[in-house]
Amino acid sequence: MKRYSLVTFLIISTLLIFAQDGAKKKNIFEAMQTTDSTSGAFVKIHQDERIEKVVSGTKSGLKTGGTANGYRVQVFSSNVQRVAKTEAFRIERELRSAFPDQEIYVNYTSPFWKVRIGDFKTLQEAQAFREELINEFPSLKKETYTVKDKINI
Repeated sequence: MKRYSLVTFLIISTLLIFAQDGAKKKNIFEAMQTTDSTSGAFVKIHQDERIEKVVSGTKSGLKTGGTANGYRVQVFSSNVQRVAKTEAFRIERELRSAFPDQEIYVNYTSPFWKVRIGDFKTLQEAQAFREELINEFPSLKKETYTVKDKINI
């Protein structure tokens, strides 16, 4: 008798698991926006659609992944250990607010802290962005130049 109940339990469990996989899964954003049955309350989310795509695992509209040879604009490099790290992250914050669509890379390769921005396929694209960056941040002109790098695509 125990054997039959164990087999029955396993069959039912397996069927339930397959039934859940076949059902359309709601992502967290859809679940949060569902109206509550008792109070009628709901959450309204205002956000960039790219965030939902990243969280739900879909990549449409986002970068495809992988790396290639390309160019970035280096805006900071220092080996002064007392202030270099702090300065690198300060510059990163400023660049993120001014250029939210560009990727920013803070890198430490002993003994240097470096800040680079962008994933440009051609030198011309990188140089054009460099000019735009210098117009926005003239104080970075002395340290800003284009460099060859592995870029994310």
